[in-house]
Amino acid sequence: MSQAGVEVAGRDWGLFARAAGYGAAAAFALFYVLHLGVGTSPRQASEVAFPLAALPFAVGLVGWSGVLMSGDAIEGFSTELGVSEGWTAESGRQAMALLIAFGLGGMVGAAVAGAPYGV
Repeated sequence: MSQAGVEVAGRDWGLFARAAGYGAAAAFALFYVLHLGVGTSPRQASEVAFPLAALPFAVGLVGWSGVLMSGDAIEGFSTELGVSEGWTAESGRQAMALLIAFGLGGMVGAAVAGAPYGV
């Protein structure tokens, strides 16, 4: 397969940091919207915000391992069928890593938002 992707150009660590920051901000905001806006207790707001942030993290972990195991085969098969010539195993791994970073940031954001309330 071609080596013109992420592996040669290098990682964009700022992109991963921004994804984690967006995840943290989204979970933090969701916690306070649920607590202050809707009127749920801090524990209930935390019980919603943290699992919703953990969802993209889990999908990213499962997807990353799937792309790692069969990404080259999927890339070759999709190119052979002419379905997608732009998808590469490297880009699939990067997309899953972004999901992991977003979810990880969201879990940290939800935990930080609930910390003053002891949840």
